[in-house]
Amino acid sequence: MANIRKVQYTLYGMLTFYMVTGIGALVLANMWLSSELAPREAVISREIEKAGAIIGGIVAATGLVGFVGAIAPISRKDFLIAYVILLILVILAELGLGGVIWFKTLRMRSVFQEQWLHEWALSLKASFQDMTSLTGYGQCCGYATIADMVESEACKLSTPNNLPVCAEKISAFADGYLRKLFTSLFGFTIVNVFVFVTTVILIQTRNDEERYIRIGKKEGRTYMDVI
Repeated sequence: MANIRKVQYTLYGMLTFYMVTGIGALVLANMWLSSELAPREAVISREIEKAGAIIGGIVAATGLVGFVGAIAPISRKDFLIAYVILLILVILAELGLGGVIWFKTLRMRSVFQEQWLHEWALSLKASFQDMTSLTGYGQCCGYATIADMVESEACKLSTPNNLPVCAEKISAFADGYLRKLFTSLFGFTIVNVFVFVTTVILIQTRNDEERYIRIGKKEGRTYMDVI
């Protein structure tokens, strides 16, 4: 019984951390969805933000399933097995979202140029041109050439200027956000793997414990504190 208690307590800690990651992702995604920061939304689409919120909510909910099973592993084995299955689906969902983000990084420049020319609003282009908050990059005009620029505080159509184009700055801005997402998803996946392994160990330990209990009952022993 002592061994199963140790694994239980370990899983409690892992599940707590697991749920914290889900709640954190849910809160952050909802904050992004409720705010309007045009430059960020050019890099991280609403669809990605919604996917992050959904995955965060699922992580928090599945964590409760894990806790229900972990509290009484011998009598609630079905909850532990269900949690393992749900956890695998969560890992696949996170890897899928990471794949979408990674694929976007492979063609950032061409995608952003196409969006600059045909999709982005004038206000979004002006925001990128006037942005000075990105370390190492000042104001800029246009995307690939000065001919792409729009009227903004930094770029006046009636006045020639020597500012650089914005392609490099926009790529650096996007890279910063995407790296944060990559790092977060990678960290979440590591947590999930540890939780998965701990849950499997608990299932195996409870199977052994259940077998000992059955043998003991056949021999006439009684168990008053079976979890």
